[in-house]
Amino acid sequence: MRLHLFAITLALGSVLGCSKSPLSVNSVTPTATAVRVHTPAPLPVSSRNPQRNSTAAATTAPKPTRVRHLAPEGSYFLLQFVSITTPFGVVGLPPGTRITTVTHRGELFEVSDADDHVFQVMESQMTNDVDLAAAAARRDATLQRRREAEIAAAIRKYDEEQSKQWAKEENAAKKRTPPSSHPR
Repeated sequence: MRLHLFAITLALGSVLGCSKSPLSVNSVTPTATAVRVHTPAPLPVSSRNPQRNSTAAATTAPKPTRVRHLAPEGSYFLLQFVSITTPFGVVGLPPGTRITTVTHRGELFEVSDADDHVFQVMESQMTNDVDLAAAAARRDATLQRRREAEIAAAIRKYDEEQSKQWAKEENAAKKRTPPSSHPR
C-alpha cells in the first residue's frame, strides 16, 4: 500500500509541477499544489481602442516606395539660389530654375539656363527630381514672402518714427517762436 501511494505522489508531483521531491514527503497522503499561470487581465470595454490595432498593423507594414518624377535626360533643376556674372550685370537664378547640362567634369557641371547663360554648378546644387525641385521653389517663395513682410514692417516702423520725430520738431519750433504781432 505504501508503494502504491508513493507512485501516486510521484505522478501527481510531476503533473502538477511540485517542487518537492516525493522522497521528502513526511506524510503518506499526497497533497496537490496549485499551479499559478499568469494571464493578463482583459481590458475594460471602455478603454479598448479598435484603432490601436490598425495603427500597429500600419507601422509594421512596409511603406510603399515613393514614385519619383524625373526630368528628361540632360535636364536638371537648381536646388539653391545661384548668381551669374554676365557682361551686362548679375543674374540671379532661384531654386527650381530649369537648367540643361553642357558638359560634366567630376563634381562640376557646366550648364545653361533658358537665356543661354553658361555657368558652373556643383552636383549638390541641382537635381533631376521634379518634385524635389518644386519643393525647393516653394520653400524659396515662402522665404521671399516672409522677407518681404519683414521689410514692409521695418519700413512702416521707420515711417512712424520719422512722423513722430517730425511732429516733435514742429511742436518745438512753434514753442520757440513767439507769435508775431500784426502792425495796425
